[in-house]
Order: sequence, then C-alpha cells, then structure tokens
Amino acid sequence: WDKSRYYIDLSAGYNLRLFKDHVHARLQLNVLDIFENGRLQAVAYNPDGTSFAYRIVDPRQFILSANFDL
Repeated sequence: WDKSRYYIDLSAGYNLRLFKDHVHARLQLNVLDIFENGRLQAVAYNPDGTSFAYRIVDPRQFILSANFDL
C-alpha cells in the first residue's frame, strides 16, 4: 500500500490575431502533474520487506501547442 496522492493539471490559453486579422491563432500551455518531481516507486517486495521491483513515475510535463486558422 502507498499513501494517497492527488494529481493536478493546469491549462491556459490565449487567442490572438496576426497579419492584420488574416490569421487567427490560439496558444495553449498545459502542465500535467504540477507537483510531481519524478521518482522511483517500489511495486514489489520480498518477504523481509525489502523492495525488488520499481516503476518510474514521470515528472511534470509542459506541453505548448499552437493552432492557426486562416
């Protein structure tokens, strides 16, 4: 068993117009698992309590996307 955890994602977007209103653009920034720093988490244990298998927990991710519409 592991302690309870919570996961929070954030997103922010901005609409703008370029080239004298000919191109509409949307910029969006997503941040996944904002409080996660990355770690190894034990998933299997020996009878004496020592761990022998781990999984990798990914750190926070930043995703920036841009959409353009003519």
